[in-house]
This record gives sequence, structure tokens and C-alpha cells, in this order.
Amino acid sequence: MKKILIFTLAIFLVFPTIAFANGSEELKIPILMYHNINDEYDVKDRTVEMSVSEFKDQMEAITKEGYESISLYQYVDYVSGKCDLPEKPIIITFDDGYLNNYTVAFPILKEMNIKATIFIITGRMGMQSGVKYPHFTWEQAKEMEDSGFIDIESHTNFHNELNNISYSNVAFELRKSKYLIDKYLNKNTSFLAYPYGFYNEYVKTAAEKAGYLASVRIISKNPGVNTKEQNIYELKRITAYGGMSGKDLIDSINRNMNY
Repeated sequence: MKKILIFTLAIFLVFPTIAFANGSEELKIPILMYHNINDEYDVKDRTVEMSVSEFKDQMEAITKEGYESISLYQYVDYVSGKCDLPEKPIIITFDDGYLNNYTVAFPILKEMNIKATIFIITGRMGMQSGVKYPHFTWEQAKEMEDSGFIDIESHTNFHNELNNISYSNVAFELRKSKYLIDKYLNKNTSFLAYPYGFYNEYVKTAAEKAGYLASVRIISKNPGVNTKEQNIYELKRITAYGGMSGKDLIDSINRNMNY
């Protein structure tokens, strides 16, 4: 028995990363947040916009850094102990459902074999007028979902500030959005992005009761990354800014890993 313990300790000292391999609670998982991919963006809107070349540079950087994209479904399965994850997992997300997510980001992601989640505002699907930027259609959403690279999830029905409306209206926003995505994409919608990042305890409760498995939020400055201990309805995201090079993004991820 003593020899076995000594051998196990020796393995740990020689190969310390084995102790923190797949399934470990020490695994840290960054979630990136994107919105609009647009070559003519105003620098004042860099929190929600970036150029095509900037987006591609960032995707190339995370790939070269050894990150492997996973879905939120994989993340939830990992947290519940149902699966392991790659050594350097990362989750890519988009908010709102802009048309350029389909025309620009989707082809880049497919070419680079990167998975992503797009949180859509169901009440704006296919809208071309009355919005700052056009949104993709249900048909385009279905094409992306069927590709295996894109997971379409909920950003509510009308993008209201959920912490400033009644519980019944919150429930409507969450359930209506889920119903429509389930209907048009023939799936069980399971994830929610809080509009503007605003939420409170009854919003989290409403999300759970509506059937969402997890929710993502927004935190300014240094949000950090996610581990098994993170509240599943308060998953942290790192904003990918316009003007960031691929190296800048990696630096941002590394800072948040140590936050």
C-alpha cells in the first residue's frame, strides 16, 4: 500500500497537470461575448462592434493559443459530471442575432472549425427596418443550427430590462422566446443571455422555472472566468472589443484567468 501511495505522489510531482485534467474543478473556462461584425463601425461603439478582420484575427489567435471551442451544453454536462472537456476550453457567444452573424461570422467560424452560441431576440427575427442593424431570419437561423457549428439560444422576446419589469412579464419574455425557438428550430432551447446583463433573484428563478439550464451575464472591467463552482445562472463573460488585436484578446483572457 505504501509503495502505491509513493508511486501516485511521484506521478503527481512529475506530471502535475494530470491532477487538473478533464473533469477537474480547477478547470477555468472563459466565455467571450460578441455582437456586431461590421467594417464601418464607429469606435464609440467598440463594446458591441468590430471589423471583419479584427474578428478573424481574434479567432485565429484563440486557435493558435490552443483553445478549443465548446458549447454551453458541453459546459453544463461537465459541471454535472457527465463529460470531460478539452484542456483549454472556450465558449464563443453572440448577442442579438444580427444578420452579419450569419453573413460574416458564420462562414469564418465554419472555416476555422469553431463552435459558437448566438442568443437571439425572437421578436426581431428577420427585421430589416426599425432597427439599427438588420437581424437574420428563422430560415438562416435553422441553417446555422443544422450546421453543427452554431447553437441558437434565447436573448428574450423583446430585449427588455428584466430587472425592471414584473415577474409575470419576465416569465412571458423568457417563455415566449423559448417557445418560438423550440418551434422554428425543432429543439429544446436551454440557455439565456440577460438583456443588457440585467437580472435579479426573481429573474434567475423565472429562468429556471421556464426550463433554462443556465444563463450568461455581462460584467464590466474584469469579469473573470467560470469554474464548476460558478452559479449556473450567473455565468461570466469577457467582452471582445472592437480595436482589439488577437494578441490583445489573449492578454484579456489571461488577465481574467487570474482575476
